[in-house]
Order: sequence, then C-alpha cells, then structure tokens
Amino acid sequence: MTRFIARRTLAALTLAAVYITVVNSQGANAGLSALQRPASPEFLAEARRVDRLEALTARVEAISAIKRLQHAYGHYAELGLWHDFADLFADTGIGYYTQGALDREGIRSLFLKEVGQGRLGLADGRIYPHISMQPVVTLAADGQSAKGRWHIMAMLGGYGTSASWAGGVYENQYVRENGVWKFKEVRYISQYSGRYENPGWTPGKEPAPFHYDAARVGKPILDVGDSQSGDFRLKAEATGGNGGFRLQAEGTTIATLAKRMADLAGRAQRLNDEIEVTNLQHAYGYYADRKMWDDVADLFASDGTMELGLQGVYVGQKSIRRALGAALSTGTPQRRSSGLAEGEINDHVELQTIVTVMPDGRTARARGTDLGMTGPPSPGGFGEAGTIRRALWSQSIYENEFVKQGGVWKIKSVHVYPRFIVDAEKGWAKDAQPAPGPSRGFPPDKPPTESYEIYPRFHIAPLHFAHPVTGRPPQYPEGTKAIPVVGSGFSRTMPSAVKTVAALSSLLTATELSLERSKAYHASENLASAYGYYIDAFAWDETADLFSRDGWKELSYVGTYVGRERIRQSLKLRYPNPKSPDFLTVHQVVQPVIHVSADARSAKIRARLFQLGGPEKGEGSWISGIYENSSVDEGGTWKLSGMDLDYVWTAPSRGGWVHVKTPPPAPPVALATEFPPDRPLRGSIAAPFPKVHAVPFHYKNPVSGRVPPVLLP
Repeated sequence: MTRFIARRTLAALTLAAVYITVVNSQGANAGLSALQRPASPEFLAEARRVDRLEALTARVEAISAIKRLQHAYGHYAELGLWHDFADLFADTGIGYYTQGALDREGIRSLFLKEVGQGRLGLADGRIYPHISMQPVVTLAADGQSAKGRWHIMAMLGGYGTSASWAGGVYENQYVRENGVWKFKEVRYISQYSGRYENPGWTPGKEPAPFHYDAARVGKPILDVGDSQSGDFRLKAEATGGNGGFRLQAEGTTIATLAKRMADLAGRAQRLNDEIEVTNLQHAYGYYADRKMWDDVADLFASDGTMELGLQGVYVGQKSIRRALGAALSTGTPQRRSSGLAEGEINDHVELQTIVTVMPDGRTARARGTDLGMTGPPSPGGFGEAGTIRRALWSQSIYENEFVKQGGVWKIKSVHVYPRFIVDAEKGWAKDAQPAPGPSRGFPPDKPPTESYEIYPRFHIAPLHFAHPVTGRPPQYPEGTKAIPVVGSGFSRTMPSAVKTVAALSSLLTATELSLERSKAYHASENLASAYGYYIDAFAWDETADLFSRDGWKELSYVGTYVGRERIRQSLKLRYPNPKSPDFLTVHQVVQPVIHVSADARSAKIRARLFQLGGPEKGEGSWISGIYENSSVDEGGTWKLSGMDLDYVWTAPSRGGWVHVKTPPPAPPVALATEFPPDRPLRGSIAAPFPKVHAVPFHYKNPVSGRVPPVLLP
C-alpha cells in the first residue's frame, strides 16, 4: 500500500512539499535585502514567468468554472429552481428556446409559468431531468469569453399522463462579467424526440453548428503570452526592435512574488484536487457497473459511510462491502459474490458532477446525477422457465463527501437520493416504484438519516454548493430542508517560504507543471467529446484530424488502423455514403476518468459510450460501451493517440435489455479484405450481452492499487 501511494503521480506533485524542500535548501541567512537592489536579469525572467503563470491559472480556472456553470444549469432545471436557473445568465444574456429569444427576466417568467405552474419546484407526478453532458469548451484568446458545446438529455412528462424523451445540442456562449462567469447565450438545437411508448426516435432536422474545428479543439486554452496585468506589472517596451520588459512597480521584491506564488500554488493544487475527486467519483460508477464490490469498498476511508436512499447507513469499509454483496436493492442477501451474473446489467452513469474543494484542501463535496440501467437476473438464473425479469430505469442525485488522507483522496460518505425508479417496459407515465427500505438480510448500522418519498412525489435533495454566479444559497420552494452551502471560491494559500530567485524558480517549475496537467485534462476531455460529435455528423476528415500523426484507432468489427491518414481512409471507405437525415445516431461520450502523465505530455482516457439511435420509422436502440483511449501533446496541441472501444450491450429503445436473449451477430464488413487493417482489434469489439466479459481498465484502484481483471499496458 505504501509503495503504491508513493508511485501516485498527483500525490507526488503536492505543492506544499515543494515549499518545505525550498526552505530547507536555502538556509536561514537568505534574507530579502540583497533582492531589494535593482532587479537582475534572472529576477526579471522569473517575474515574467509568474505573470504568465497567473494568466494561465485564470484560464484553466475559467474552463472549470464554465463546466460548473453548465452543470448547475442542469441541476437547477431538474428541480424547478427557476430563480437560480435564471440568475446564471449575464445582465444582457439571451436564451434561445422554442418560445423564442428571451432575456434573463423572460427566462425566469417563462419557466416559472410553463414548467413550475407559477411556483418554484415541480408538482407531484412531474419529471424534468435536464442533463448536460459531453463538453467541448474553448476559451477566447483574451480569456474573457468562451464557447461550449454540450449534449442535453431530457426525460419529460408525468405519472398517469405522458412520458417522452427529448435531446439535442447546446451551442452556448459564456462571458466573464464582474469577475464571474455567466451565460451570454444559450442556444438549443433539437436532435431527437419521442414518446416513450413508441418503438423509436424522431430525428431533428436542423443541423447543429460547430463552434470549433478539429485543429483547435485539442487546444482549449491558447498559449499565454506576456501578461500585462497583476500585482507585479511588467510592461513590454520596444528596445531596438526586440521586446524587453521593465519593472513598473518601484520597490517590488521577491517577497511580493513569493506572496503571489503562494496564492497561485494553492489555486493550482485546488484544480488538481477537483480533477482527482471527479476521477474518483466516476471510477466509483465504473466499479459499480461490474459489481466489483471489493474495488467499490476500497474507495472509502476506513470510517466511511454509505447511505443509498432509504436503506439505512452502513459504516466502515467492512460493513459497506458486506452490504454491497448482500444485494441491497432486493432487501435479501441473494448474492454475496462480486461480479455480474449472466443476463444482468448494473450500469450507473455518473453525470453533471460538480466538485467543491473545501478551503482546508483536505475535504471536498460532490453533487451529480446517477442514471441507472439495471436488470437483475431472477434468483434461479438467466432464462429459467417461469421466472420474471425486469429492466429498470432509475435516476438519482448523489451528495457525497471526500477526504484526503496521506495525499490520497478517498470517499468519506456516499449519500444517494433516488429521484425515480420505473419499469423500463412501462416508462414513467405508467410505473413508479418506491425507494427500497432497509435490508432484512443485512440490516444497516444506522437508520436512514432522512425520511421522504420519491416519484411520483416531488422531493429535493439539498444542494451543497452556493450559486456559481450570485454566491447565494439555493432559493428553494417554501418548506424545503436546506443545508449549509459552500462557495466555489478558494481561499487557501501555501505558507510563503520563498526567499531567493533559485527557490522561486523551483516553485514556479512545480506549479507550472501542475497547471499544465490540469490543462491537459480539459484538452483530453475536449477530444473525447469532439470525437462523438464528429462521427454523429459523418464528418470523417474532422474525425481523422483529431488523431496524432502516428495515432491508432480500432474500427468496429474490422481491426486497427495506424496513422492519421490510414484512419481517414478507413473511415471514408467504411462509410462511403453521407448520413441519411432519417437516421439518428447520438454518440454520447460521458463519465471520463483521465490520468495525465507526470510530465504532462500524454494522458489515458476512460469514457463511457452512452449511445442511442436508429431509423426514424423503425425500432430504436440503446448501445453501451467503454472507450479506453490515449492522448498526446503534439506540437502544443493535444491529439488522440489511441482509441479502443469495447461494446458491452445493445438493446431496443423500449423495454431495453430485458428482451435481449442472445448476443447480436457481428456484421460482415468487406473493408477487412479491401483495405486490410494494420493489426487486429486489441479486445472484443462485439457486444457480448447477455454473456458477461471482463472490460479493460487503464488504471489500478485509485485508493488501494487493486489490479482489475484486465489491466491495459
């Protein structure tokens, strides 16, 4: 365990340790007086680096803030918090909805009237998940505005009335106004809709524009030039045709830079912590998918707790592990072993994750959406005569807590609030199941901390975070239980221990690398998301341009093609015809777990394929799969360097996976003969369900180091 933690890349870059090393190496006699003389060239060079670092920090924080803003939009919409929803918009912000172009007050009025029926919240029997996913965010050169593309999935209707799907693309604009990121424009383009009882989807007819191109998408933050802002002001001045820099603030010393670096180091650490906690939450979902209960329990602190709905609280890793194996959702200890049974699906898609790191840097909170697709086999086994099997849709909100121990983030508590549980055959207009109570076979250590009813009753799981624009607590409907909220700001700074130019340079190097790794995370997520959007549009040149010069890609049912131009040719030969307007394909690439290398030059990306589609007049489908991709910094722009997709299951859109009795046959593809691949597929690409196969992971358990059944090199 100790050896594993020592190998952790992010933990090894803990910036506090850099300060200790710097102080010990400089000695007690490195005073400030020598540095109050006229600035040396070395000092000026380091001052320029501090300015660049400050500008880069603000830009990486901007990407994080924009994602937080968009995810808050989804959480507020789902709960009918229309004042908070409208307050996300800038003073001159505009929302382009089906009712037309609306300003902030028009948006507030519309949703209060049309969806809220004149009040905050939703009426009993109403459902309104409005889930934002798959971001491509690009920042303008000045760092004051940005654009973002998102998929949106909505589940609409109500109990006893109707049930329908709606989804599309948001192409949004954002602006930094009075120091805070807000919506400048929200523009929705419908991709599909359909009533739940219908066998398929109705595709949208309006194409969604792209705000980015393939060359730009792997560089969401432009290179930061010489900044002319900040406490330490440097001004470019022409000197014989060469750009020179002159100290503008008389009396500035290394103490001034040390204070700024203390702040920047803390902000850089906060950004890394946000990513680590997001990765941890998303890894939790992947382990739950496969019922890898040992790995799930490993993610918790030794005194961690788990509360799933109304089933009570389990305390400690051992109790949590036993509870998971006891099949909590059935109330009886049917299966205590790990792993899926044949014919079983237990997918838990983690979406809209909002992470808030506390000022102490050692604790954090996360809120998100868990979209469940489950189908437990009957006690007698898959396909036994006379047994009843059901597929279930569920949606939950989680409000989890995390703690950093020994440099490693762990789960302190999981608290899942079910919003609805419905039979996938019937849908939410015709079915609404109660939240399960405590298990009889393995009772909880403590009773549930709350008592509430779920759909068709309306209930709000209180939000832990302050409003990302106003900084205020949520504006709940009257009578809603509230909890103390925390803001998205970050006040913690490292102790200022820098006393020499050499010490400043050392800290700068560590902080720059930390920021580059955060930037690489966002660039890699952009690439994974953009890939899904481009293949939806059959944009094969743009798809190929996402890859590095020597990158490789598995082509479904064919093999692996190596090199950008080979990838381009294989796609065009595999799909020679343009996309039919009557055919829907939506490749939602979600739930990333991204690990950036220690030198910030490459990354590995795990993501979930959450796909839907089919012909306009015919049966629609759901497709689930796992991407294990890689990315690389190629000349300052990030590119995909490898793409491996394993399909897991495919099923009809209505009724779902419960109807699947045999795996779908792999289609014959002539391309394998006409344009042979460079090497075979790395793994199984065909969906094996209802049989179960081990899916690969590029990482070991982030807390315990437990090795998965298939660990990629």
